[in-house]
Amino acid sequence: MPKLKIAVVFHSVCANTYQMAREYRDAFQKLGAEVLFYRLHDPNYAVTADAFPASREYKNEILSVEELHSPAQVLDCDALFLGSPTYFGNVSAPVKVFMDSFVDYWVEARLAGKFFGGFASAGTPQGGGDICLQALCHFAMHMGMCLISVPSTVTGTVQPAYGVCHWSGDNSDQRLTPEEREAIRSYCAFAWGLIAGKGAQA
Repeated sequence: MPKLKIAVVFHSVCANTYQMAREYRDAFQKLGAEVLFYRLHDPNYAVTADAFPASREYKNEILSVEELHSPAQVLDCDALFLGSPTYFGNVSAPVKVFMDSFVDYWVEARLAGKFFGGFASAGTPQGGGDICLQALCHFAMHMGMCLISVPSTVTGTVQPAYGVCHWSGDNSDQRLTPEEREAIRSYCAFAWGLIAGKGAQA
């Protein structure tokens, strides 16, 4: 039986969303999935990443991740997990471009019935991370995808129902805590149960 295929796609400048994406990738690989791991194109990244110490730290590592060139690259996946930094209570421009690039596939309902989960980073709990996650969920709903929300049984840290969120601080330099990593692994295990048809297993 072929492995289930999961796409983990992210945009990150200060590396917090990137670190979350790595946790998703590693968790699903350990659970037995084939994981496609992509960063989104950011025309300003080379300049922006040099502007902050938090972003310079992981610049080369992020640039080493394969860049997604077309939404067609994830159409054959069983599930899509999409991550964005929070900009003014919304997704970043590269994530919005990525979502909008599915317009032709929306007409054909090419993503309908596939699973979806969103994750985000934000400066503070008041920084709009939950609203950013809702924007990701709205995209999935318009595509006809099956949302995998965060159940109350996920361990580690308390998370919004809309997806996993990391709060990175005013300077975006507060990295994932062990408890947040545990929350991502716990959520992925729950999601895997649904994707693999084994039922909810938080």
